[in-house]
Amino acid sequence: MTTSLRVRWLLVAGLVLSAGLAEAQVALPTVPKPPFADPQDAITARKIGFKGNGDITKAMKAAIDGGQDVAPFAASAQWLADWAKQIPDMFPKGSETGHETKALPAIWTDTATFDKDAGDFAAAATKLTELAKADDKAGFADQFKVMGGTCGACHREFRAK
Repeated sequence: MTTSLRVRWLLVAGLVLSAGLAEAQVALPTVPKPPFADPQDAITARKIGFKGNGDITKAMKAAIDGGQDVAPFAASAQWLADWAKQIPDMFPKGSETGHETKALPAIWTDTATFDKDAGDFAAAATKLTELAKADDKAGFADQFKVMGGTCGACHREFRAK
């Protein structure tokens, strides 16, 4: 192999590896799914999900701020969309207290709004997935803000500070 061919091969290999670095920095968690044997298991499961949610969004924000390609975040964005669809089921009756939950009683008294907010998050994350797949940096950054707004809406009504 000639030197220039070797250099080109190393550059291509480096680009392929670096494209996956942002995605590789965040492991996509496996969240236990309902039904739960004990309501406290639901609290533990949702903590895993929301921790993953936070880790993923922090990595996405860093990529946006750094001007990185967003295509590597397609799987993470899809994970967020799938997680958002699970959220309503992660709050069964009996999981209102214990294990230091920050869930407010409104989750169980205003389930229609709670379910709508989770659906808004799922829709926003689904759109984020599409933009990541297209590697649309500007669109991804704008949609990331939209998705963040859906998170904030739910936090204001349904999560203790």
